[in-house]
Amino acid sequence: MRTVMKAALVAVGAGILSQPAFALEKVKVATTFLGLWDTSIPSLCAQRGEFEKAGLDVEVTSTRGGSENLQAVIAGGMDIGYTPGLNAVLSAYAQGNKIKIISAQFLGMNDTYFYVPADSPIKTTADLKGKSVAFPRPGGSSEALLLAFKKESGLDFKPVATGGLDATMTMAMTKMVDVGYSVPPSGLAEIDAGKIRVLFAGDDVKSQANVTSRVVVATDDFLQKRRPVAVKFLEVLDKCIDWAYANKAEMAKSFAALAKIDPKIAEKTIDFFKRDTLVFGPLKGFDQAIQQAVDAKFLTKPLTQDEIKNLVDIVYTSKK
Repeated sequence: MRTVMKAALVAVGAGILSQPAFALEKVKVATTFLGLWDTSIPSLCAQRGEFEKAGLDVEVTSTRGGSENLQAVIAGGMDIGYTPGLNAVLSAYAQGNKIKIISAQFLGMNDTYFYVPADSPIKTTADLKGKSVAFPRPGGSSEALLLAFKKESGLDFKPVATGGLDATMTMAMTKMVDVGYSVPPSGLAEIDAGKIRVLFAGDDVKSQANVTSRVVVATDDFLQKRRPVAVKFLEVLDKCIDWAYANKAEMAKSFAALAKIDPKIAEKTIDFFKRDTLVFGPLKGFDQAIQQAVDAKFLTKPLTQDEIKNLVDIVYTSKK
């Protein structure tokens, strides 16, 4: 009898040991243009096992711009939309979609730049009159930046949606569009090789420097049912970003492998993004952003205070 009981206890113990210590909670995250620095951070943190340590199983899917990112969330396939442009979010909300902005994601637009081929006759922004200038897709933060620059400069150029970074580079180099757009690391190797020249960048658009340009969103339903999951996701990600900037060389190697770029380009890319622009929490310059959305016809009229209260529900703020 004693032998039988001992065998049974061993069997039970083996069964317990074969089970995971706890079940991971699945979280599906849509990010824009995987392979850029800030949009790749959830994937890099997942690779490091940071989410798993916190009990989350984070699955990241890449989309091609703010509008596609939002559609993935609104359709119910994704739980969280990471980095859609604020204009796209405002437009989607105004159309009756039940979404929440749960955090700011990126402040300003210093990461975006506009370039021309080295042999282009366009030497300065004064030469942009009548020219075509690329941006990815309607509703994204790059379009907002371009429209703000057009208003600030008074230059009469034509914004053209060209899609992804690779397609835009091809169009710019073959003169299908006069000015291309990019976000590091894309284009940095071409700049180093003298193939393209930077014409202007986000830092040149002063009105956007202290305005939240990209955000984190979730559906109303997800936030009602799984709010603690959203909080935990941002909290873990925030700590992981701190680690990345404190261990830049090590993270650059992982980023280089993910983006399939040279490690030196990866380090240059991370340097392009300042840590204080990647801050979760309340939106900055939101009233200004709403007015810009109206001016650019993403909204037909400013949101009311009740509408803003219904749209914005900040679940986590970065620790200083």
